[in-house]
Amino acid sequence: MAGLGTNSAFDVICAGDAFLNATPRDGGSSIRPGGGSISAALALAGQGLHVGLATVLADDTRGRALLARVAAHGIEVGGVTMDPPSRGLVFVRGGARQVVSFGEQDAPIDVPAGWSSKVLLLSGMSPVLSHGAALCKAARAARRAGTIVVVDVDARWDLWQGRDSRAIKMVLREADVVWCTAQDLFGLGMDLPSLRASLRKTAVLVWSDGAGHTAASGPFGEVAHTRSESIPLAPLAEGVAFTAAICAALARTGHTDEQGGAMWAAALRRGHEAVVARATR
Repeated sequence: MAGLGTNSAFDVICAGDAFLNATPRDGGSSIRPGGGSISAALALAGQGLHVGLATVLADDTRGRALLARVAAHGIEVGGVTMDPPSRGLVFVRGGARQVVSFGEQDAPIDVPAGWSSKVLLLSGMSPVLSHGAALCKAARAARRAGTIVVVDVDARWDLWQGRDSRAIKMVLREADVVWCTAQDLFGLGMDLPSLRASLRKTAVLVWSDGAGHTAASGPFGEVAHTRSESIPLAPLAEGVAFTAAICAALARTGHTDEQGGAMWAAALRRGHEAVVARATR
């Protein structure tokens, strides 16, 4: 059961998928948190923002250890549901991840009713209708409260292969900002124009080609940034860097079009700086 939580106001609420990564190391494995919601929450908390987490974790030793680790970073975990384990681990071998898909019966994400925030980040779109409906409900409630809704598409091909991408559109229509990559579009079988057509006219679309070029387009026009360094980086790591930069900027300004495109140019620059820092540490 998710923690009931008292009325709490946050800079950012991170809601979405969560799992564990296991990387083979010295005859054993190194376990670290995965999934956009937890990774973004940790990145934002590291920048001094007040963050709440709403996700589902396996109610086992590893899941409880991950919950304790996240809470130790000052993140409010009252929105975390502990569910019977069914998803297992994500194994990383040779730089490639084997992702265990969402189950059709896995508990959907539930943001506590008493929570509010400047920004709501929804990470990891699932073709399972109950998951999409839960995220859509959270997005609508947030928008009614004046919260800026950011969607990190993170459409993994193993989840979406052979599935209808129209299932994602009910969530996209509620977004103020959408982050996606070329890999997300491939996973959904969509192109950039069709994704843009799924959004509200006032929404901002932030896109990466996976090769160091990002752009943000919206009512302010378009701004772009190209990274001079050629750095190989997993899509999730890039997504975390940019969604954290975007959410931090929005939490501090409270607007999606502050100073025209100036805020977006700065957010893209900070995202690229975070990518470089992550890849070189």
